[in-house]
Amino acid sequence: MDSDKKKPKISEIVFRVAAILLLAFYFYKLVFLHFNQAYYPVTGEYESDLFAHIEMALDGWGYSIMAVVFRLFSLLPVPAFYVMIALFLSVCEIGAIVLTYIWLKKQEIKEEEAILLSIILGFVMPLFVVWIQPYRYAGYQSPSIWHNSTYIVMKVFSLLCICLYLGISEKYKDNVKPSSLIIFSILLALTTSVKTSFILAFAPAAIIFLLLDMYLKVPPKRILLCALTVIPSLGVMLFQKYVLFGADTGNSIIFDPLYVVYIRTDKPYFTMILSAAFPVLVFLYNAIKVFAETFKDIKKREVLRHRAFLFSWTMWFFAFLMLILLRESGERELDDNFAWGYDFALFLVFVVSVVYFVNNVKKLNALLDLKKYAEQANKNADDKKGTKKLSVVNTTLTVLYIEAATGALLYHLYCGVYFFIRLTKGATFFMY
Repeated sequence: MDSDKKKPKISEIVFRVAAILLLAFYFYKLVFLHFNQAYYPVTGEYESDLFAHIEMALDGWGYSIMAVVFRLFSLLPVPAFYVMIALFLSVCEIGAIVLTYIWLKKQEIKEEEAILLSIILGFVMPLFVVWIQPYRYAGYQSPSIWHNSTYIVMKVFSLLCICLYLGISEKYKDNVKPSSLIIFSILLALTTSVKTSFILAFAPAAIIFLLLDMYLKVPPKRILLCALTVIPSLGVMLFQKYVLFGADTGNSIIFDPLYVVYIRTDKPYFTMILSAAFPVLVFLYNAIKVFAETFKDIKKREVLRHRAFLFSWTMWFFAFLMLILLRESGERELDDNFAWGYDFALFLVFVVSVVYFVNNVKKLNALLDLKKYAEQANKNADDKKGTKKLSVVNTTLTVLYIEAATGALLYHLYCGVYFFIRLTKGATFFMY
């Protein structure tokens, strides 16, 4: 009997095979896209940042470890050179989907749901509204990006960092393995060497949670050991600062509120909301419960039950501040480089929002379970009217929220799939 229960149903096998075939087809289209992006110049067909990144690397310039990767690939004959770049970037993008799936599975989301949602999260883009912003990408912020090689690689390594960080921080009140800290430190430095954007948002959020964990009675020695993991990354950042903002470069970082967000749109407040519509809806619905339970956890000095949710939104907050307050001057002024960290933080809140959204759907199903409601009503016969009225209100609000969030997520998905298909046909990422 037990062995029969463990056997997957025919429908489950079909679903998994279909998912594998879909990912295989997506991988093929990714390789096709990145091969053409590497081959074509910056302006023209298959326009992207990849061609420029390759040229700079081969000219001997580069702040990112990706320059080293491109130089190694350049030892191959020309067709194989482009193929290796395309394969490498495509593996990173599929890897990000796989890591998202693993994260969702650890949150006790069912197998089929985790597969489907991880694929969806690999495509989500801003909600396109033509009368607010005529471009589908420029002027928005997007968790899914296919035209920038350093972001693509940073995204998968950043996900690894977040998964490892959460695994350590959720348990280090009781114990922490030195090997885990060493691996995390190396991984964080490697991620930083790809693109500094991640650590600029991650570090301030991590500091806040380290201080909070100190109050929650995590041993100071473990807090210190965790804090020291950032040291190798600081060394990487100093090197990147020298390359990008040295005295001879003419580049610098200056405080200039809202300059960056107005570069490519005159309605940045609307485009920001449209870029994060689904996570914002989920946040608004769950915020009161999350903060109330977090307050109880802090008061009792217990492990935070909503750590991933809180950390992701804290990281988003710091990335948001950098996006709206800072900009680069010099030749990098119009590159909008503080957006990359925000784009990843936005992806992160999409992932945690999906987890809470699934739980909210389960809650709705429970509210609509008439049998359970009848049993509860009988138990509370003295306040039957009050119970019924409260249940109707809760159910109505939850239904409205689920419908709105579902609609937003599906349109986020549609916009991303449409954008990707157009890219594979040679369109510029500045497409209308």
